[in-house]
Order: sequence, then structure tokens, then C-alpha cells
Amino acid sequence: MPPRTLLFAVALVLLFGGPLSVLADKESDVVALEARCEAEREAKIKPLREMEIAKCKADQHNDAAYCERYWKDYGGARSGINGVMIPRMFWDLPVCVAAFKARKALADDPR
Repeated sequence: MPPRTLLFAVALVLLFGGPLSVLADKESDVVALEARCEAEREAKIKPLREMEIAKCKADQHNDAAYCERYWKDYGGARSGINGVMIPRMFWDLPVCVAAFKARKALADDPR
């Protein structure tokens, strides 16, 4: 490889290799933060979901499989009576707010 081409290749790696690896690191940090958010949300929602399923099953008119299906997405976002979205439960946990802000900052990054 001629020295000029080698110099150009090294310059490209230094110029573009650094920011891309930093961006990848930031992306993995955001993904980890989002995973922590989902884990903490699920830990808070699970007992509430199980309680609703148990109440549903207690009614002799309901089928147990129906109760499981009906309440499986308890705590998720849903459409309200006027078509307005009702946000997910426990979306305001500190780790979830941090994950949201980190994802927004990553999306707003001009690179």
C-alpha cells in the first residue's frame, strides 16, 4: 500500500472510527437503562396483574384462560374513552425517566 493511501486510511479510521464507537457505546448504555426500566416496571406491575387475574378467576362466570388473556397486558399503554392514550403504568420511575431522556439525547445527537 502506498504511504499516501495508508495515511488516508489511518486518517479515516481516526476520524470516523472514534465517534462511531462512542455512539455504539452510548446506544448500549441506553439499551441497558431501558432494560432496567422494564425490569423495575414489571416488578411493580406483576403483583397488581396477579391480583386482577385472581379477582377475575374468582367470578364463577369467567373462564380461567379468559382471565389470563384479558389481564396479560395489564399496566401497558391503552386507549382511553375519548381515544386519548393513557400512558403505561410506572413510566414515571426515576430509571424510566432517565432512560427516556437518554434515548432522546441519543436521537438528538447530530452525528
